[in-house]
Amino acid sequence: MMEIIGIDLGSNSLRGVRMKVIENSNDREFVVLKEWDCTVRTAEGLETSGEICKAAVCRIVDGLLQMCQSLEIASADKVVALTTQAMRKARNKEAVLQEIFEKSGIRFRVVNGEMEAKITTLAPKIALEKLKVQNPKYDKDCFLLIDMGGASSEFVVCGVEMELAKSFEIGIVSAKDRFKSVENLKARKDEFLREIVEFVESCKKKGAIPKFLVANSGTPTLVCAFKLGLDQYDSKAVFGKTLVRDDFEAMLQEFLRLDKESQIARFGEFKADVVPFGIALFTCFMEALGFKECLVVDEGLREGAVIAFVLGFLKF
Repeated sequence: MMEIIGIDLGSNSLRGVRMKVIENSNDREFVVLKEWDCTVRTAEGLETSGEICKAAVCRIVDGLLQMCQSLEIASADKVVALTTQAMRKARNKEAVLQEIFEKSGIRFRVVNGEMEAKITTLAPKIALEKLKVQNPKYDKDCFLLIDMGGASSEFVVCGVEMELAKSFEIGIVSAKDRFKSVENLKARKDEFLREIVEFVESCKKKGAIPKFLVANSGTPTLVCAFKLGLDQYDSKAVFGKTLVRDDFEAMLQEFLRLDKESQIARFGEFKADVVPFGIALFTCFMEALGFKECLVVDEGLREGAVIAFVLGFLKF
């Protein structure tokens, strides 16, 4: 039995988890002991400057120091820390990652889009194995996972005999920076939807036809928490719940009824302004791909980082 820390520094969020790995006679069990997350807006201004800004670096370092305290990360702990699209795109990534390491003690590895997509699916696939025992509705041979981040979104078609993944450079922060308004995003949605639809259609031609949609990113889990009336987010409460398109529209209207001060108070200073873009973007994905509902899970890259390390996919 061992404990491993998994960290996901995304384009909008910083998420960490401490997991216990139990070796059984026939398989391994991954148990979440503690989890932590915050919004750091890594991709703030990246669309125009091409760099990670100083304010974002400060938020990341502060977040990591808080995470280390919350997850009780010690120098002897095994830490698997991954970072994604914002760092892939930033021309100053080497200097930024070195500064983060010097100030926090956490060394990140930048993973490419396809690797990110595959690692992201590891934990949801394990979770779905448990879920389909309880609900035969999800005992299907193929599903589509959408992991919508701050600067990119990963689409993975998971079948019994194949797994097809692709990363697209559209996320909630980059959508806000690029389109400026939700109305403009909707009016120009074909600019980013065409390639996504073509990818999923190409998977179908190869025999990988998704029977249902799985979402594990911040927007669907946030909408689910809203639907459940949760005052405080609970990953266990949202797991296995379903959302329909009307649920996204209901939260969007509720959000728009709040004044700016109330939006910030409810969702946080670095999250409130991208909430409507996340809702609109994910709704566009669902509509374009013909899904009326999605299954919500919380597990993603941070848990996948631990699993990938244990399985030998990642060397740290």
